[in-house]
Amino acid sequence: MFLSIGNVLKYLNATPDSRNFVEGERLLNASHLILCGIEEKCEANLNIFASCLHTSAISSPPHEISGIIKNSVENGMSVTSMSCTCKAGLGGTCKHIAAVLLYCTRLSLTLLFYTTNHLPAISD
Repeated sequence: MFLSIGNVLKYLNATPDSRNFVEGERLLNASHLILCGIEEKCEANLNIFASCLHTSAISSPPHEISGIIKNSVENGMSVTSMSCTCKAGLGGTCKHIAAVLLYCTRLSLTLLFYTTNHLPAISD
């Protein structure tokens, strides 16, 4: 199972044009996400942790992002909860959280690509 963009947008209460989503993608593309991984796997839950550099003060300690992604047979992967140490992070939908969730979707696509060795050919 993979975390879909649709589930990310649903959790963030966003659209592809929403500020948190757009800025989260910018953070990810600028390599501000310096750590992201699974802290613990508990049954169907993945507890994730990430660090993201400040955009305005790169030398400051990074923001810490944590959350839970649930994997269920019925609904696939979905975001249960997220938090960030930034001022906007208490709401669970800041740009740093968006960057982490986008990273998870990109990682899913990368794993899919490398486990099948290539994308299927499209014929006329």
